[in-house]
Amino acid sequence: MDHQWKPNDFSMPAAADLDPSNPEPRQRQEMEATDPIAARKVQKADREKLRRDKLNEQFVELGNTLDPDRPKNDKVTILVDTTQMLKDLTAEVNRLRAECSSLTEESPDSGEE
Repeated sequence: MDHQWKPNDFSMPAAADLDPSNPEPRQRQEMEATDPIAARKVQKADREKLRRDKLNEQFVELGNTLDPDRPKNDKVTILVDTTQMLKDLTAEVNRLRAECSSLTEESPDSGEE
C-alpha cells in the first residue's frame, strides 16, 4: 500500500519530529525514560548550550567593560583589545614600580636630620 502525503495528513512524522537533538519537553521525558543513551546526548547538548551561552555573556560583559560604545564587539576584536590593554597595563605597572624605586632611593631618610 503506497502512502502519499497530503498537506493535511499528520500521520507521517515531520523531519523536526525525528531530530533527537531538539525534542519537545513531553517527547524529551518519554525519550529519557525509554532510551538512556539518547537522554545523555540531550543532556550533553543542553550542558553545551548553557556553556556557550555563559561564554557569550562573558564576552559581551568584557566587550562592554573595554569600551561600551565600540561599534564592533565580535569575540576576536574583544580578545585582541583585551590582550593589548593587559600589555599596556603591565608596562604601566612596571614603569610606576621603577619610578617608585628611583624616588625611594633619591629621597633622604626621614630619620637622619
